[in-house]
Amino acid sequence: MIPLIETVIRVFDRHGERSKRHKARLKYLVNGIGFEAFMNLVEGEKKAIKCKSFIVDREAVETTIPGPERAYPTTAPSDPQKYENWLKTNVFEQKQKGFYGVNVKQFLGDMPTDTAREFAAIVQKYASDDIRITVNQGWLLKFVRKEALTGLFNELDKLGLADPGFDSTVDITACPGTDTCNLAISSSTGISGELERMMKEEFPDLIFNKNIKIKISGCMNACGQHTIANIGFHGMSIKNGNYVLPAMQLLLGGGIEPDGSGSIADKIVKLPTKKCPDAVRLILADYDEFAFEGEYFNDYYRRQIAADKTYFYKKLKPLAELSTLTELDYIDWGHTEKYVTEVGVGECAGVMLDLVGTLINETEDKLKWAKRAYDKGAFADSIYQSYTTFICGAKALLTSENINCNTHIGIIKDFDTHFIAKGALQVNGASFESLVLKMSEQEPTQEFAKVYLEEVVDFLAKVRAYRAQKLLVNG
Repeated sequence: MIPLIETVIRVFDRHGERSKRHKARLKYLVNGIGFEAFMNLVEGEKKAIKCKSFIVDREAVETTIPGPERAYPTTAPSDPQKYENWLKTNVFEQKQKGFYGVNVKQFLGDMPTDTAREFAAIVQKYASDDIRITVNQGWLLKFVRKEALTGLFNELDKLGLADPGFDSTVDITACPGTDTCNLAISSSTGISGELERMMKEEFPDLIFNKNIKIKISGCMNACGQHTIANIGFHGMSIKNGNYVLPAMQLLLGGGIEPDGSGSIADKIVKLPTKKCPDAVRLILADYDEFAFEGEYFNDYYRRQIAADKTYFYKKLKPLAELSTLTELDYIDWGHTEKYVTEVGVGECAGVMLDLVGTLINETEDKLKWAKRAYDKGAFADSIYQSYTTFICGAKALLTSENINCNTHIGIIKDFDTHFIAKGALQVNGASFESLVLKMSEQEPTQEFAKVYLEEVVDFLAKVRAYRAQKLLVNG
């Protein structure tokens, strides 16, 4: 599996989208060229991979072991009813006899550092010295002894970490949204808090329901996992005359099916974000009234749209009516100011500097990595770092000529067209493509690594000389 992953990454490096950041995803490459063509490219990379198979050493990481036995004080739960609900929803018996796993529900996964220090001390006292982060933004503690459960509950409760309903309908997963991400369009954290509050007050039994998951993203990207939720939302905006208001796209029917298969949610309707709690109320009430006894939510959803594919759209469409909006609808959840659409380039975006100079500096760094790997005897790694040095150097010169760069393979072909074919720069071999891509045709031996490294050193010297001449002429 690991060598396969490495070949897939290499193929994506070379052919994956580089200019349209929203399409810099493996799924777009596979969709664009077809799965068979993609796997042919993967097959073509196998020769250049150092390890044809990789045996995972299960002893490399120590198995979690229980903490030492100790006496726990006999104590009554600080809130008996809450404790009973917590046992039912957050605690499970491990395979290891006499030990329990404890899930900790954490709203959106946000824990202040002072709370984290107290939490760590509690874990060391009552569980094994091991904390796992769960996919729904919570925590998992392991090897808790039965006699320690009450004390653990009481101490977690003091920190606000003993809420029942882990991984239930009221345990919403959401990305940070407009709190930190420039791509977010509307607040996913604000609406999450409101939905959890509403459901706890109006549908208290939902802390026991693990068959309906709600997940929210601040934009169409699925960081909050909204596409695999039974009830999902992603951030949008709606224009109403000269004004814009925060909105959410509602999706239904996604998630893990009872047989373990997965489903992608369907888009239903776009709603003003302040109307979303009403939408959830309607959906839950309809499910409660019309679902068969014990019917899984997605089965109920599919049964309704099989009879009428617009069933949910018609039920929820009145909430999308813009003629009844109030001033509050123009203010996003968790905010007091009027909503303004501000879409940036994402959390990982950097500041634009001298792009060509920055690319050449990056090329120099990659060459250092290639040399370092060679000196350590990691010849396959050295070869691949030499390859990335070729690509980065070519991109720098193409950028200096205002030629847009996209995929690695596009950079290689554009460099041949604009530099090699025009005689602006010469390389060893018939073309830049034949020089660079021979790394996929060779076993990763020391001999090839040495020759390939020497060739990229020569290439980078020519890149520097070309750049220096351009600066001399153009400033």
